[in-house]
Amino acid sequence: MHRKLLLTVFHNRIIEDYIDIFGEQGTFLVKRLRENVGQHEFDVFKYVTSCTLDIVFETAMGKKMDVQNNPDTPYLRARNVVMSIISMRLFKAWLQPEALFNMTSYSKIQKENIDYTHKFTDEVVTEKRASFNKNGMDSKGRKDLLELLLERNANFTDEELREHIDSITIAGNDTTALVISYVLLILGSHNREQDIVYAELQSIFGDSMRSPTKEDLNKMEYLERVIKETMRLYTVVPIIGRETQKELKLSTCTVPAGVGCAILPFILHRSKKIWGPDAEDFNPDRFLPENSVNRHPCSFIPFSYGARNCIGRHFGMLGMKSILANVLRSYKVSSNICNRLKIEILLIPVSGHLITIENRI
Repeated sequence: MHRKLLLTVFHNRIIEDYIDIFGEQGTFLVKRLRENVGQHEFDVFKYVTSCTLDIVFETAMGKKMDVQNNPDTPYLRARNVVMSIISMRLFKAWLQPEALFNMTSYSKIQKENIDYTHKFTDEVVTEKRASFNKNGMDSKGRKDLLELLLERNANFTDEELREHIDSITIAGNDTTALVISYVLLILGSHNREQDIVYAELQSIFGDSMRSPTKEDLNKMEYLERVIKETMRLYTVVPIIGRETQKELKLSTCTVPAGVGCAILPFILHRSKKIWGPDAEDFNPDRFLPENSVNRHPCSFIPFSYGARNCIGRHFGMLGMKSILANVLRSYKVSSNICNRLKIEILLIPVSGHLITIENRI
């Protein structure tokens, strides 16, 4: 029921109202990266994740948190602690039963940090609801996602609103920041493709450093193919969990209803049976329309697929294109691609997203 309502707040027209925020924060990211020009390699992810978190806070809650200027915020520290404990539990079977986990110090640490993040969001929800009840909703101007949820259903409980906003904040930040970081990493070791991206951006912007508009973003066809090919090779959500709602007959077995299943997009996206003998190679032109027309829709599922796919995929793609356009117009990127990967809920390079940058202009 709530998913249908959430889909309305992620409508393309509404998301396009946030393009100015993408551009503003992307421009600030370019300024922050300047300290690394001509220096040793650095992990670009820590810069990008501050940028995407500022975007998510402002679009989801209407809050200018200025994380890019203050990356060591208590909220970010608390959230990172929770994510690291959840990741650890995934791979330590003895910590998975709640009864055993609750006997460890990790349980207390996790609760303290979850309580902190909940308190932050609860305060925002309370403030927004009070304003909504007193003044109604202004029909003019850009609305954040929390305001849109209140406008569409004022009967949401505060807890439901907090859960939705926290989910949007977590999902919209980490995955987007990782894909952007992987794009920079992979373009840094593929000069030809990076040059094509730069030429496309030059054809759109010339020497102007203005922020991308909706029309600009729609013209970035090659950059979009680069993003898709990066998501294919480095699928940041490498495992998707689902439960069968009814009996499912496969070619080799029958899965009963009510069974937990793991879908492995990372394996699917590198399958030579689907993608050909060069499946391990980076080739953005796989996603040209003529090369995609006969491909099964479930062969590429970075945003999952079907009734429970990612509702923020358009938001994510516009944000990624805007940020990357700002960075790649400003800097030439170099890197040594890292193929040693690990899963910490999401897919992470063992050595980090290490790049070097040089000024373009």
